[in-house]
Amino acid sequence: MRIAVAVDQHHQGTAMISGRDALGRIVGARRDQQDGLAGMDQKLDELGRALVDIQQRRAEDLKALARVRVDLVDDGELTGALDAAERQVSALLARRDGELDALKQQINDAQVARNALDAEREAQGDRLEDANEALDTAEAATQARLDGDPDYQLQRERAREAERIAMHASEKADAREQEKGDKGVSYRTDPLFMYLWKRGYGTDEYRSQGPIRWLDGKVAGLIGYQDARVNFARLLEIPARLREHANAVAEQAEAEFAKLRALDQAARKADGIPALEQSRDAEQQALTAIDERIVEAEAALEALLTREARFAAGEDDHTRQAVDYLAGELAREELMDLRREALKTPFPDDDQIVNRMLESEQEQRRLNLTLDNFKQTRAKQQQKLDELARLEHDFRRQRMDRGDSGFADGAMLAMMLTNFIDGMLDRDALMRVLKEQQRRPQRRADPTFGSGGFGRGTPWGGGGLGGLGGGFGRGGRRSGGGFRTGGGF
Repeated sequence: MRIAVAVDQHHQGTAMISGRDALGRIVGARRDQQDGLAGMDQKLDELGRALVDIQQRRAEDLKALARVRVDLVDDGELTGALDAAERQVSALLARRDGELDALKQQINDAQVARNALDAEREAQGDRLEDANEALDTAEAATQARLDGDPDYQLQRERAREAERIAMHASEKADAREQEKGDKGVSYRTDPLFMYLWKRGYGTDEYRSQGPIRWLDGKVAGLIGYQDARVNFARLLEIPARLREHANAVAEQAEAEFAKLRALDQAARKADGIPALEQSRDAEQQALTAIDERIVEAEAALEALLTREARFAAGEDDHTRQAVDYLAGELAREELMDLRREALKTPFPDDDQIVNRMLESEQEQRRLNLTLDNFKQTRAKQQQKLDELARLEHDFRRQRMDRGDSGFADGAMLAMMLTNFIDGMLDRDALMRVLKEQQRRPQRRADPTFGSGGFGRGTPWGGGGLGGLGGGFGRGGRRSGGGFRTGGGF
């Protein structure tokens, strides 16, 4: 049984969606984008083949023209060269098609494997949530048992009272130290007073005799040194004593806290919670391993899709060689002469052939322009797909698809995702919106229970002892916020 996403109907309405549903929308958008790119690649492939076909038709027209104008060119030699060129081009395109078919099969296999990883991750996510829930349930039961234990209650109250006393003592020492700094200015800036103070006048440490002693006495009487010395000594002494006391009660508070933490840890061990934590950690590691495999699978699939895109754009080696070879043959000087001479004559047969060639050239220019536009559009679509893939990766890495994770407004999420795809919102901004919309219900175990409420990290809530603060005896005193006067800790 998984922890259901709690929805406050009054505040959230009925539009809240789960983290997995949100991830599903992102995955769906990525796949739609991939399908769109696949459609564009198919169109690019068709355009590329149409361009090669135009070149081949031009070759046929030139052979026909040579047969009509045998007076200008050796028909057999010319048509033979063009036939050889067409055979070479056909062979290159056949090899190209063979490699492309093999590549498509690789892509299909990679996509099947990628989808299988998604299913594996979904199942592993269920196991992780089961482990989290088992841990949460066990911790909540242990906390309930401790709540009813008189010895635990007594130690918790001792730790709480020791914490209160230590904080009060520290605050009092802080205040006196601040007062020492403020009120001591008038003493420290009086040169006559500081002269006598440093010489120890009025104490057993004073050693001057004769005229100097007489003069020091005159100065002391003049400035009222005796009363000022007593006040200044008290101003220095009281903060030191208060700080010494604060440090002593802080050690006592730390000792009481350690006893409470020991009770927490003993109860957790007795109830088998460390083993549940280890099981949870193992499930988390398994999920992390799947995520790493997904990253590798995505990289491999992306490399294959990039190769396929090169084929679609006519940028593979075989297509380039075919186009370049045929273009070179069609640019031979005798063919150019044949065409020029055909344009000069009034014969209807060669005029029809030349007209077809002119129409083919116009079609080729139009196709080249369309091809360039498609390539630019595809580059933009590829950029959007890359952003969606990174968004999906970030969403998974931050475990925003947890079983207990939800998003307050599904309609808003859909709108933001659309804006992201349309380029009106970048990935960082979308992630901020997702984090603002994310909701997580309270689990059963209270992370601030017992020793978890003293600002030194918590053993509860499946969180281990992370998040250490500046607790007593650990690098300084907290200025507040960790201690509570009521409720759980």
